[in-house]
Amino acid sequence: MTKESMVQFGQVKEQAAESAKVDEALQLEVVDRTHAEVTLRMIVEGVEAEAGDRFFRSLVRHLADALGAQYAFVSEMSEDRTRFWTLAVWGRGTFLSNFEIPLRGTPCEAVLNGHTSHHPRHLQLLFPSDAGLVDWRGESYCGVPLVDSSGKVVGHLAIVDDKPMPDGTRNLSIMRIFAARSWAEIERTRVQSGLREREQAYRDLYEEAPVAYVSVGTDGRIRKANRRAADLFEYGAGGLTGRPVFDLYADTTDGKQKAHEVFQRFLAGQETRAEELECLAADGRQLWISLSVKPIRGAHGQIEASRSILVDITDRKLMEAALRHSEGRLSCIVGSATDAIVTMAEDERIVLFNAGAERVFRCAAAEAIGQPFGRFLTERSRAALSSYIQAFGQPGPTQWHMSRAALSALRADGKEYPVESTISQTVVGDRNLFTLILREIDVRTRAEAAFRRPQLADAYLQEDSRAGHGFMEIVGSSPATLALLRKVEQVAPTDATVLICGETGTGKELVARAIHERSTRKGRHFAKVNCGAICEGLVESELFGHVKGAFTGAFERRIGRFELADGGTILLDEVGDLHLEAQVKLLRVLQEHEFEPVGSSRSVRANVRVIAATNRDLGEAVKAGQFRADLFYRLNVIPLDVPPLRDRNPDIPKLVMFFLERFSKKFDKRFDSVSQATMDLLVDYGWPGNVRELQNIIERAVVLSQGPVLALNADLLPAEVSDVRADPWGDNGDHALAIAGGSRTRSSTSLEEIERLHILMVLQKTGGLIEGPKGAAGILGLNPSTLRGRIKKLGIRRKGRQISRAHRELPQRPPSLADN
Repeated sequence: MTKESMVQFGQVKEQAAESAKVDEALQLEVVDRTHAEVTLRMIVEGVEAEAGDRFFRSLVRHLADALGAQYAFVSEMSEDRTRFWTLAVWGRGTFLSNFEIPLRGTPCEAVLNGHTSHHPRHLQLLFPSDAGLVDWRGESYCGVPLVDSSGKVVGHLAIVDDKPMPDGTRNLSIMRIFAARSWAEIERTRVQSGLREREQAYRDLYEEAPVAYVSVGTDGRIRKANRRAADLFEYGAGGLTGRPVFDLYADTTDGKQKAHEVFQRFLAGQETRAEELECLAADGRQLWISLSVKPIRGAHGQIEASRSILVDITDRKLMEAALRHSEGRLSCIVGSATDAIVTMAEDERIVLFNAGAERVFRCAAAEAIGQPFGRFLTERSRAALSSYIQAFGQPGPTQWHMSRAALSALRADGKEYPVESTISQTVVGDRNLFTLILREIDVRTRAEAAFRRPQLADAYLQEDSRAGHGFMEIVGSSPATLALLRKVEQVAPTDATVLICGETGTGKELVARAIHERSTRKGRHFAKVNCGAICEGLVESELFGHVKGAFTGAFERRIGRFELADGGTILLDEVGDLHLEAQVKLLRVLQEHEFEPVGSSRSVRANVRVIAATNRDLGEAVKAGQFRADLFYRLNVIPLDVPPLRDRNPDIPKLVMFFLERFSKKFDKRFDSVSQATMDLLVDYGWPGNVRELQNIIERAVVLSQGPVLALNADLLPAEVSDVRADPWGDNGDHALAIAGGSRTRSSTSLEEIERLHILMVLQKTGGLIEGPKGAAGILGLNPSTLRGRIKKLGIRRKGRQISRAHRELPQRPPSLADN
């Protein structure tokens, strides 16, 4: 073979080898393509019929099976792009629990930053901080991002295997195909969730709306009604559905007759706006509503139902009726008033001339109406009245002007006489009207003189009781009393909330009334609520009122004390006894000046000044969790401490004389004086019951004393005993204070010890009974809870079982009183 032939043979051989390699590559490509097609078909068939959570679970399961990976999962990324959570996880032949982890340090970090990622081996070495890879024995990883239409990464699709994964290109290609489908499913799920939320919000808005909504069909029956409509007509939930709508209206001209007219307009496709109709609730109670109706049409334009809005205007209708009644009464009052009342127009012609004017001017109303009022005035007074009308008679918005003037009037017979007049101007419709109220000065002068005579005598009698401070309702001039009253003078003109603290019987209510009487609200109502005397279930009804049917026994609407005191002052006595739920509502009134009556959903506003009083230490109650701290701070704006009677001894003689005078009149007995021994005894006494105890003792002394000099019997003060004896109550002290008759043995014990011994003596007399008409609290003039507090504070104890609050006899060795 020649050299040239050998070369040609070699080229042919090389071409044959190259052709074999191409054939082999083509065969591998066909195999790969066939395998990829089978893989895709398997995954597609597994997920094509699924949606939502089922789609994600089916996807990861079939993805792991098709790509031969142990684990597969799909995730969603957090808004702050620092974490992701899984939507479905498949691992080692089963579904695993979803998890949430941070991105940093995981193979998913690059993917969720927008890159595809393939790690064929050594996965744990590459990401040593990812503890999950250790649990999964992860050796290889493939991941593709899920990208929305704006190019933002919203999640990722990943597979993890416990063996090397050299062929990542094919896996990534297949996973990219399903990444778009996964993002679309995430977006669809979000949209559906948003739709459900909006639908729920609409249902909540419809059901919880403060206005009643009703839908009525063309057959006149109610198709749908919200909760407010059911409450308005007092039907239970669903009680209106299917009911003929005309059952809701009263059988009157403004009821069913007008309702049928509205219904006919609805059938004709016409709207109705703010039609006022008379209705009936389920219990027959009268209602008034403002009705607006809009027809709703179907797909072909036919009337299907109405959308009706019902606004409760019952209160306004009742007020209008009351106003009409008041106007009628006002006409009667004007007609029967003793003063002359004359109303005239801008041209000074009379439009109203009451009976008083007929008497004063001696002219019949029929002759005066329509005539110029100037005929009844002198020339000078006529000019003054004309000047007033010209000054305030300009057209404009409704006004009110008032002025006082002394005029000279003329009777029909021409006689001149002085009158005092009040002139007011207002606009009624488009007319300026001027009203004069006139009174003869001579008549007023005579009436004032007759009124002043008894007043002058009474002023002299009251001068001494003022004690130099001007508070006639509070007796005393001790430094402690005067200091308190100076604070009252400072606080009263303001609207600040006041917290009055002091023991029971010190006169906290008198201080509250003094504040009210010296405030700008003195002409309005002063309401008092004893929070400790009302049972827990009725406190809110007492304070805020209730509507009819709010609870069993609520047969009619009740106005609460806050609404009653609107414009005035309310005293919350014993406020420390309020239960926590009522404290929350009271706090809202103090902060927002509004409240809701029990059983009502409508808020009522009240302009009320709040004064609270308590004999408890509210600071300690806050620490013990028995009183809200925020309410305490809201009440404790201006604290006033009322001193106990034992701290204002100089006031005791004046109080004794004050009560002596009162009860002398009450029992029709005369006393010229009080014996010195009695007065000394009262001044030296500790008065644990304060002024109330002093009042009770003086009343008993007045009833039992004989002769013109008041003298206390030995048993009137509970602390009096005939001799000094050892304390029979256990570890309660060494001796009691001995006072026999008019003489007394003074011990060197402290005032607190005297009080302690005094309470012991009273408990002995009552057999340990604290409450009830014969209990120690009644004798001492104390609230039972206050007495228990004093017993605990003074350390009065006894062995054995506790003293009963009921009427039970004490054992020979009585138990501890501290917890009573």
